[in-house]
Amino acid sequence: MTTQTANKHKTTYESTNLAKHTNPNPLQRLLIDRFHQKAAKLFNRTGAQSVLDAGCGEGFGMQHVMQRGNAHIVGLDSSVGALHLAQHSHPNKHFASGSLPTLPFPDTRFDLVVCMEVLEHLDDPAKGLAELCRVSRQWLLLSVPNEPFFRGANFLRGKNVAALGNDPGHVNHWSSKGFARFVSKQLHIVERQQSFPWTLILCQKM
Repeated sequence: MTTQTANKHKTTYESTNLAKHTNPNPLQRLLIDRFHQKAAKLFNRTGAQSVLDAGCGEGFGMQHVMQRGNAHIVGLDSSVGALHLAQHSHPNKHFASGSLPTLPFPDTRFDLVVCMEVLEHLDDPAKGLAELCRVSRQWLLLSVPNEPFFRGANFLRGKNVAALGNDPGHVNHWSSKGFARFVSKQLHIVERQQSFPWTLILCQKM
C-alpha cells in the first residue's frame, strides 16, 4: 500500500489513500466529501469520549469525520510514513504503530473503534473484526468498498483495468448487504449507510 523513497536531500511518501484524498478531480472530491459527511453523522451519534482510529492512515478521518466533541482519539497504523504525516497534521492527537489482527490495547479500552477501508485488505477479516470488538467498549464504525460498484467505477475511469478495477491489496469483496451479513455475525447493526462507492455501518457490541 505504501512506498517510501529517500535520497540525500529529501524523503517522499506515497500511498493509494493519500492519492485518493488529495486528488483534485471534482467528482472524486464530491464522492469523498459525501462519504466523510455521512461518516461524521454516524460518528456523532455515539457520543464517544475515547476513540481508536484503527488504520488511521494519514489522518484524513480525524480531520473530516471526527471533528466534533472533545473525544480522546488515538490513531493506529502499520505505516511509519502515514503516521508521520498524521502526527504532523494532528500534533495534539496520539498515535501508535500496529495493525490488525493484534492491537496493542487492553480489552474494552475505547468507547468507539473506527475502522474505515481496512477490512477488505485482511486475509482473515473475521479475526480482524473480533479484535476490533475486543478493544471496543460499545461502538464500532466500519466502512468498506461497496462491490461491484467500487471496482466498476475504477474500471470505467481507467484505473486498475488489468485487474477489472480491483485495487491492489483488496482480497475481500462485499456488497452492502453482504458486508452487513458479515458484521451481524459478531455485532448488532444500528445503522447502515451507502455512500457510493462505499458502505458504512454503525454497530454495537452484543
